[in-house]
Amino acid sequence: MKKYTAIEIEKFLRGIDSFLKKKVSVIIIGGTAAALAYKVSMATQDIDTWNSTKDLKDAYEKAKKSTGLEIPLGQVSVGDAPINFEDRLEVFKPQKFKKLIVKVPEVGDLILMKTLRGYEHDLESIEEMVKTQKVKAEILTQRYATELGSAIGNKRVLDINFLAMIERCFGKREAEKSKKTIGFV
Repeated sequence: MKKYTAIEIEKFLRGIDSFLKKKVSVIIIGGTAAALAYKVSMATQDIDTWNSTKDLKDAYEKAKKSTGLEIPLGQVSVGDAPINFEDRLEVFKPQKFKKLIVKVPEVGDLILMKTLRGYEHDLESIEEMVKTQKVKAEILTQRYATELGSAIGNKRVLDINFLAMIERCFGKREAEKSKKTIGFV
């Protein structure tokens, strides 16, 4: 499947914006949010959203033709996020769009969302975000412990994914501290 860079995705979103008849808000998550908002260098194969894309449908189809880009766009069917992540959403480059309001999770929330899956490409993106955005292990650990209690999946597996990410990005000492905070045995 073709992968798209942040430049291509931004061009495509501007294309969608140009065809909208009213203001529409979309919450972009995953690799697209990482690439656009946090300058992760990895390309992505689609634009995943947290919310419905039905209000974008006509503009999306027109943007595919006008930009020559066929980037898949859709709401994720299953996803987990910290409980209060919507309170911390950030607007991506509001000056670039007239009617499209593009929101992305705050960097710590996005990292936790990607950690739950624990795929290698997610971990690579997380490492890049931790370095470039100066993310602190304590914030991730606290948010994981207090806001991801109802995440879908085996709690032990999720804890292992989280602790592996902390060790990879912050070292063994931080992972040991995090282990105590989240009550991992």
